[in-house]
Formats: sequence, C-alpha cells, structure tokens
Amino acid sequence: MSDSAPGRVGARRLVGAAGLGVLVSGLIVNVYLAVVARALPPAEYATFGSFWALALVLGFGAFLPLEQELARRLPLPGDRRALLRAAVGAAGVLTVIALLVLLVTLPVVSRSLDGDVSSLLALVALCVVSAGQFLVRGTLIGTDRLVRHALVMVLDAVARLGIAVAIFVVGGASASAFCWALVAAIALAHVPQLPGAWRRAVAWARPAPGPRPPATTRALTRDALPLLVGSVCAQLLLNGLPVLVVAEAGEGSEAAAGVFVAAFTLAKAPLSMVVPLQSAVVPTLTRLMAADRRAEVLLMLVKGVAVLGAVAAVGVPLAWWLGPSVVSLVFGPDYVIGGLDLAIILCGVLAHIGLVVVTQVHVARGRHRDVALSWTAGLVAAGLTFWLVPGVILSGEVAFGVGSAVGAVVSALILAASRRRTDHGPDERNEA
Repeated sequence: MSDSAPGRVGARRLVGAAGLGVLVSGLIVNVYLAVVARALPPAEYATFGSFWALALVLGFGAFLPLEQELARRLPLPGDRRALLRAAVGAAGVLTVIALLVLLVTLPVVSRSLDGDVSSLLALVALCVVSAGQFLVRGTLIGTDRLVRHALVMVLDAVARLGIAVAIFVVGGASASAFCWALVAAIALAHVPQLPGAWRRAVAWARPAPGPRPPATTRALTRDALPLLVGSVCAQLLLNGLPVLVVAEAGEGSEAAAGVFVAAFTLAKAPLSMVVPLQSAVVPTLTRLMAADRRAEVLLMLVKGVAVLGAVAAVGVPLAWWLGPSVVSLVFGPDYVIGGLDLAIILCGVLAHIGLVVVTQVHVARGRHRDVALSWTAGLVAAGLTFWLVPGVILSGEVAFGVGSAVGAVVSALILAASRRRTDHGPDERNEA
C-alpha cells in the first residue's frame, strides 16, 4: 500500500517506516546532545539539561494527548474536517494550560535555569510551537502517513544537529543559544507540513455509518484530559527528576548535577526512540481491539516483556562495566560517573519502556483513565522514593527506577482486571 492512502497498516510496515524514522532521528538527537555537551562546561550544561527536560514536560507532555487522540480517531469513519477543527481548538486549550503550569512553577523553573531569562522565554516559545508540532504528528499518524511522519522526525533531528553545529563552529555558544536553536528546529521541521497534512486528511474522509455527532473542541479536550494527566505524569517521571536534581543541588554541586544530567540523558537514549513511537502503535492496536483480536495484543505484550528481560540481562552488566568510559568518551573527560549509577538508571529505563508499551493498550481501548492512573501511581512512587533516599543524585536515580516499575505493575494489573471483566461482560470504553 502506498503512503498516499489510509488503510490497514501491518506491523512490518509500522516497524519499517515509523520505527526506522524514530531510530534514525533518535541517534541524530543523541549526537546533537553530545555536541551541546562538548560546547558547554558541565555547570552550564546543567542549565541546558534542565531546559531540555522542561521542554519535554511542557511540550511532549502537554501535547502528546492531542497526537494520541488524533491517531485513535482519524482512522475511524466520520467528519475529519470537523475533527481537525476541534483539534486546533484543543491545541489552543493545551497551550494555555502549558503556559499556566509554567507560570505557577516559575520559581522552581527559574532556579533550574539558573535565572536565565532568555532560556525562560525560549521555553514559552516552545509551548506555542509544540501545538503545531503535535497537530502535524497526530494527523500524519492517524492517516497512515507513516513514511512522511518518519521523514519529518528525521528532518527535525537534522535541523537540531545542524543549528547546534553552526553555533559550535561560529562560537559564542551558550545554554540559551542552544535553547532557542531547539525551538527553531522544531518550527522549521513541522509547521510547514501542517497545511498539506490537513488537506490530505480531509480528502480521505470516510462517512460515518449512520448518524454521528461531529467532533467538537470541548469533546476532544474532555477526552484528552485523562491522557493529559497521564502524559504530564510520564514526563515528570522521565524528565522532571533531572530538573529537580539540578534545582536541589547544593552550592558547589552544580558540576556534579550537570554530569548526572548528561549521563541520565545518554542512558535513557533508548527511550528517545521508543517514546515517540508510542502513538504510531495506537492505530494498529485500535484495529486489533476493534476486531476482537485481543489474543494477538496479549502475545505482543508477552514478547515485549521477554525482550526487555533479555536486554536487562545483557545491558545492565555492560552499563556497570563500560558505561563510565562511554559517558566520558561522548561528553568529554569532565563528565565522570560511577558504573553503579548507570546500572541503576538503565534498570529504570527498561521498566519505563514496559510502562509505555502497556499504557498504549489502554489508549487503544479508549480507557484513558487507566492511563492516567498508571502514570500517577508511578509518579507518586517516584516522589516518595526521592524524598526517602538520601543524596540528591542517588535519590534521582533510584526514584526513576522505582516509579517506572510501580507504574508498569499497576498498569499491567489494571489490564488484567479489565480482561477478566471483559470475559464476563461488555468492556466500558470511551467513544470517539
């Protein structure tokens, strides 16, 4: 099937198109982060690392629900023009929410950015640009434009790397310069794609079988709110902890915090490839669930757990043994961290991948409240762990792993309980 028409997308096509794009873009983004680390001393990289984490919380966290809802709704029959208009309105609502959250948390955010006003303004601009970014991504995924989606992600990564290299070569590199470069790259890669993605989505609209109320901004926003809770909790768990570590690092510990941020960023590199792929899985899972092919979904989950177990058996000892040398090689000799620290972080990364995969099944089933509950449980567990474990850096490492593991277990238990209810009666779900 060509990329110009929507339809049933097989797993091979999904892995071949979206998966390859995410893999390539993830590798480029990690090269980009290494370039930034080479250009900045550890203390200043801590400021950029905080911006990077905050950008994921306020950008990815706030707008991923919009991408997921478009990925779930667009394959269904209905008025796509009305759906896209509602999505634009929902994007505006999510932008306002992100900016309000930024305002409320301004004291902590400003401290984590070392009081840099330019970096703070770049964060405001990123909230606005992210609305267009995730409108494009959700529209491309929902209309099975997976090849185009992959190309846009690669273009985004190349733009980030190209601008960062230019700043590094020209000189005058600063944390704020790289912050604004990130905003510019996202805008250049995504915003020009929006008109074309909109036109193709409208042209491929399929009439609904029978009377169906048109999508509205209020309805779309209401359905996305539980996903918003889950998405923000997910980003706080994944990227809020580095910000908290930097903000809570005492006087003279700024360099150690910067080393932690760099090592944490490198260790969670697999997540930069898995997390963006999660919405691309939703249309396929939605079709499997709608066709009552739940056994296939369960088999996919079992295989995923087996793969994660095999990776842990090999990857954790390697992270302990070779990890410190890799961190110093990638970021420079000033970035020194222990092997145990990296092994702990990698365990958390693998648990986090499991949590991401299981929650996408809840999204496909329309059980958005289960998504919110899973991620909230993980975040609460991480917060308690961070408070109880002594040492700000060690507490950040352990809290990430404990929170991810607790969230994954809670999500799996919810899924198992819902399967038992389905066996004895109809499954309650949100309707598009």
